[in-house]
Amino acid sequence: MDHPIKSLQKSNPLETLPDTYSCRMSASEIVEDLKQCLNPENDFIKGQELQQIIVFYAEQTVEPVGWQALWMADSKTSSTLKERLKSPALIEVCNVDYQSLEATVEVIDEMLEEKKTETVPLTELHPLRRQENSAITIEATHNAIQRIRFLYNHLLLPWDCDIQEDWFQFHLPVRVGMFCELRSGMLNQETVVRYHYLLSEANEVEKKLQAMALKVEFSEDDMEEEVVGNITELNSKLEQIQQDVEIILNPNTRMLLFGAKVTRVKRNEDPEVLLVVQDQSCLSLHQTLNKLESEFNPQLSIRCYPSLQTALDDCRIDDIVVISKGIHNLYNVNSFRHGGTLIGIGAKEDIVVHPGSNIEVGLTFDDGNVLLKNCTLLINNKQSGIAVKGSVTLENCTMRGACLADGTKNGDKDVGSWKGFYVAPQGKLVLKDCNVINFDVGLRVRAAGQAILSGSEVSSCNIGILAEEETSVQIFDCDLKQCKEYAICVEMNSESIGETLLGGMELLQMVPETVEIHDCRLLGNESNVKLEY
Repeated sequence: MDHPIKSLQKSNPLETLPDTYSCRMSASEIVEDLKQCLNPENDFIKGQELQQIIVFYAEQTVEPVGWQALWMADSKTSSTLKERLKSPALIEVCNVDYQSLEATVEVIDEMLEEKKTETVPLTELHPLRRQENSAITIEATHNAIQRIRFLYNHLLLPWDCDIQEDWFQFHLPVRVGMFCELRSGMLNQETVVRYHYLLSEANEVEKKLQAMALKVEFSEDDMEEEVVGNITELNSKLEQIQQDVEIILNPNTRMLLFGAKVTRVKRNEDPEVLLVVQDQSCLSLHQTLNKLESEFNPQLSIRCYPSLQTALDDCRIDDIVVISKGIHNLYNVNSFRHGGTLIGIGAKEDIVVHPGSNIEVGLTFDDGNVLLKNCTLLINNKQSGIAVKGSVTLENCTMRGACLADGTKNGDKDVGSWKGFYVAPQGKLVLKDCNVINFDVGLRVRAAGQAILSGSEVSSCNIGILAEEETSVQIFDCDLKQCKEYAICVEMNSESIGETLLGGMELLQMVPETVEIHDCRLLGNESNVKLEY
């Protein structure tokens, strides 16, 4: 006779209850919920008492036996358990050990001839929506497991057992606040990377300390001194990690590690102006402020920053960042990737923006509307200068890549910069009075992407514009010149015909919906147009 859950497996999809805890909750709501569930009497709870608080909560809310779930491995699952049990696995809970927060489960698999039981962490179980026993309050069990999982994955740290002050009062709000900042993308990349690195190091040190503690118990007398020395060294390292993590957790002390506070809260939804002031004379600053007064409302509030990166670290969606003469290095655009304006004040040749991090794409704009105006973007050794996934407009800008070596062809490894612009499907790029210089491919436009060029110039590239047939490229009063292979190349559907056509602009009449040209000058190119099938 089949196990009762096997009939459920045959007749219903194995749908689990959704893991939605914290998804639509603010930091204060998460804190209040956890206090109400775990510490409703608002008692003074030290760090060493947390485990028993969680155990008591599980005893009151998690069904002890007889419910079905999917076991799913995560990053903390032991390698030995992963070897014995394939994730996800359908299981039935035989017993919950509340003290260890583990469950003994029976694996439900029609291919198994004998019963197979395993002991798994409670946090790796995801209850099924439909249970064999309708009397089981599975929603309460599911909600409890979500809260416990959230605590262990995002809030509890290795040194909590040493905390003597009230954990719920002093540590819970700070750590939930950090979780919400990470979730919202408000922190700069350096802070995020450093924080996750420290947590990873802390977990590794904790594992080593646990292993060392076992060695002390079973070691010989002559080995015990060496093991104790190693434990002392690891404890010292853990203390240093704790200090660094607590600095990052506190928004007011992050500047001690990163030189900038990155948690500005806007008073309202209106865009704000962020002015970058670096090494300017009094006269130059006065001229910049005069131009700002003519560009914006004189009553508009302006925030000042010492560098473009600190401004981008602090900016919010749709803010306006203003830069003046100088070289402005940046490593991460943060919230600016979802919308905003960057304006250069002065001659664009003197205002240089240089993405300097070692990533494949210089700047990526995911969605929203982004405007870059009156500046020069210097791209070195990047796969793409700007990746366009939303709507991006450049006005009076120069995008300059590294100089191409003589005889460089598409695909060679010695090309300094690959693509000036990469327009992703559904992305939209608008260039007004811009120059695109020194790239393997000036503009790469994928299917369903859109590019509009007016009064602009694409020059000294191997291929000026490379577009797929299903794109929309509109060119108004532009120059495409001195391209070493083709000014315009259209990748046709392979089902069309089996040859490649080279020629002049008359070839584009075969693809009127892909490339629409109004007064375009093709000068000094190896070949003007290529249709590639």
